[in-house]
Amino acid sequence: MNSPDAPHQVNLNVTSSQGNWLAILTVSITAFALVTSEFLPIGVLNAIAQELDVTVGSAGLMITLPGIMGAFAAPLVSVWAKQLDRRYLLIGLTAIMVIANYMTSVVQSFEWLLFSRFFLGIAIGGFWATAIALSGRVAPPHLPIAKATAIVMAGVTLATVLGVPIGTWLSELYGWRSAFLITAIIGAVILVLECIFLPKLPPSSAIQYRDLPALFINPKARKGLVIILLMGLAHFSTYSYLAPFFKNVAGFDGSTISALLLIYGISGFLGNAFAGFSSNINVRYTLAGIGVCFAIVFMSFPYFAVHLFGAYLLTALWGFAFGAFPTSANIWMFVHAPESVEKGMPLFVGMFQIMIATGALFGGYIVDHFSANSLLYSVLIFIGFALISVFTYSRGLNNPKIQCPNT
Repeated sequence: MNSPDAPHQVNLNVTSSQGNWLAILTVSITAFALVTSEFLPIGVLNAIAQELDVTVGSAGLMITLPGIMGAFAAPLVSVWAKQLDRRYLLIGLTAIMVIANYMTSVVQSFEWLLFSRFFLGIAIGGFWATAIALSGRVAPPHLPIAKATAIVMAGVTLATVLGVPIGTWLSELYGWRSAFLITAIIGAVILVLECIFLPKLPPSSAIQYRDLPALFINPKARKGLVIILLMGLAHFSTYSYLAPFFKNVAGFDGSTISALLLIYGISGFLGNAFAGFSSNINVRYTLAGIGVCFAIVFMSFPYFAVHLFGAYLLTALWGFAFGAFPTSANIWMFVHAPESVEKGMPLFVGMFQIMIATGALFGGYIVDHFSANSLLYSVLIFIGFALISVFTYSRGLNNPKIQCPNT
């Protein structure tokens, strides 16, 4: 018997005959490259700050600026690209990613470096505002949308498991610029694959500006947005400074930090798989469990993560919690506001980018003016309010009905 928060007999079958396995795998690889590009600075903030003679907090703007631009690009690209074939849209966004990463690898001033990251935000916001909606159309015929979306999201998980740790390792061997250059080369290969394998994807419907706030208007979705925003701010405020904590506070070397980031990614993969199962049973309690995991990590990190065993254990728990977080956030929306998801997705993506940008900015300020430990303690406030919101009764949350139309 399903829990009250479980979706009821959702039919997510795809009837499109355009897609194929090579097309959806190409989109998944694109997601891998984009997420790697967005979060690659996390593992090399110290090296960038040292070479360009800026503080670690200032270097954190490399994560903040793509988030700011992505927050604007997600809704604007969705509305402006009304009649544009989505195939050409994805190709264009991938080209922007290639150019931005190449610029990051060669520019010599911090100002131009930040401009290249701001430019990258266009690709990030535009891609995520369209990729989930397109997943069913690029998939093989009759593959359920849920599985198609999972394949696309696998690129995100792979980026956390391999992309950022490998980028950190490459930067230790050849310098931080090499990591961005290699990412640009990978993007160029993906660009060729998209031109070959992506089918024509004419827009099925046009999104208007008045459609964008759909999730914010729905009260059950709005409650989820508050919970997601608070948890997201707590995570992104601290995750951006994970590598600096290990280096400057714990005193670990580069190879150890790379191994810890790898553990984080592997745990995230497991968390993502767990959330897909757990959220179908009870998405509300799944989010509550994620919040508790975050709280344990942030309270314990200053005391136990300075020792190698504690660092591995808490990093694994952190990765597991965040791996489960985006999946649970999306399932909350599909469970409690299925009729609003398609139109509200661009602003939902924009909110995630705002979380990344605001979190990195807040974290940078606390790290520069106080300490990494102060940052970990301060975000417990966000987690506390999120848990209160999860368990605060809202009418209708315990009896959701979901009806997801075919693509």
